[in-house]
Order: sequence, then structure tokens, then C-alpha cells
Amino acid sequence: MLYMGNVLRRRMDADMRVLKRLLNKQIETGGELGYFGLGEWWKSTFSTAERQYVERTFGSGGLPSGARPLTRDRGLLNVSTAAGLLTLLADRLSNRPEDRGLACRVLAKAEERAFAEDDILGLHFVYHQMIRLHCRWKAHFADALDRVFAACHRQIRLAPRTAEAFRERFPDRPLPTHLGYLQAAGMLEQQNAFSQAIEVCRQAGSEGWSGNWEWRIQRMARRLPEERHSMKPISGSGMGEI
Repeated sequence: MLYMGNVLRRRMDADMRVLKRLLNKQIETGGELGYFGLGEWWKSTFSTAERQYVERTFGSGGLPSGARPLTRDRGLLNVSTAAGLLTLLADRLSNRPEDRGLACRVLAKAEERAFAEDDILGLHFVYHQMIRLHCRWKAHFADALDRVFAACHRQIRLAPRTAEAFRERFPDRPLPTHLGYLQAAGMLEQQNAFSQAIEVCRQAGSEGWSGNWEWRIQRMARRLPEERHSMKPISGSGMGEI
């Protein structure tokens, strides 16, 4: 009887180990999120309902019917880094103002991973997407313009390293346009801060970013007499000068 009890206990233990493996397999996150080690973040950052909504929204972007590239089906997306995946996800969540909060959570993680992995180009495009997101919904949220300027500020601080990374990866191509410089110059010009806007344009041109910087400088130089020396701060967050 003792022998039979030991055998039964070993069988039960073996069955429990198999069951645990099956359960763990069921709760593991697959797809691109799993591949980039984002499974735990995915489950802890979003509720079940939010995860279902995000997957539906993401899957509606020209992918095969029923595809779940985020958590099950790898190889359907042209992404090579965690920041790249998350920036793409945030872009898919930028079509409704109600989704801005979801997109912000995604972009915060994208910035964190790009920093951790020293992914300079990835970080550049994270800030690019932040600027686009908050510009798009500036009429809906009181803090949107402040967030735009903050993202411009971060992208501009990174610009020299970004330019170097672009030239290393694409040595035969000119540098693209730089949304942070463009947007910051435009915001400063709108507040008649022409001296600061001109300096931003000069900095962008000196680094080699594509754009009609000289034309912008000449146009604003003609308006320097209109400059307001007692203008209100461009950023309520106290980001300071570019």
C-alpha cells in the first residue's frame, strides 16, 4: 500500500508539472511583444479590455484577417527593435483623441527601451511620433502644446548623435527633415520670438538637416523689429530654451 501510494503521488506530481507548463504556456505573450521581452509590461500596463482593444486596432491596419502580430503571429511586421515596434503601435493608436492616453503609455515604454539599448535612431523616431501625436490633438487637450515642445526639446538635444547615426547607416543619402527643429521654429515664430526661431533654424542647417532653413531665416529676419521682448514662456513646463 505504501508503494502504491508513492507511485500515485509521483504520478500526481508529474501531472501537476505538465499542467503548470501548459498554464504557463497559455499565459506567456508571444508575437512581437513576446519576442522583444515586452510581455510582462503589456500585461501590467493595460487592462484585459485595453489589450483586446489595442490588438483589434492594430490588427485592422492592412494585416491578414484574424492576425495577431502583437501577441501571437511573428514575422508580419517590418520591425527590428523594441522601440520600432512600440512606435508603430503608438502610430496606430493616434487616430482618435480617446486613444491618446494609450499611445502615451506605449511611447513612454518605447523611450525607455531606446535609452536602455542606446538605440539613437529609435529614440529619434519615438520623439517624432510624440510630436505628431500631440500636434494632432492640440485642440482637444490643454497640455498638448507643452508636450509638443518638450518632445521637440528632447529630439533636438539628440540631433547631433542622430545625424551621425543616419550618416553611418545611409552614407549615400542626405539627412531627412527634422520634425523637432521644424515644429520648435514654427512655435517660436508664432509667438514672435524671431531671434530664438532663427537660432533654431541656423542650428538645424549647420547640422545638415534637410529644409529651407535659409529662406526661413531671411523671412523672420525681416520681422525682427516686431519681436516681443516680454513674450510669455513657450512652455508651461519650464522646459527652457532649445
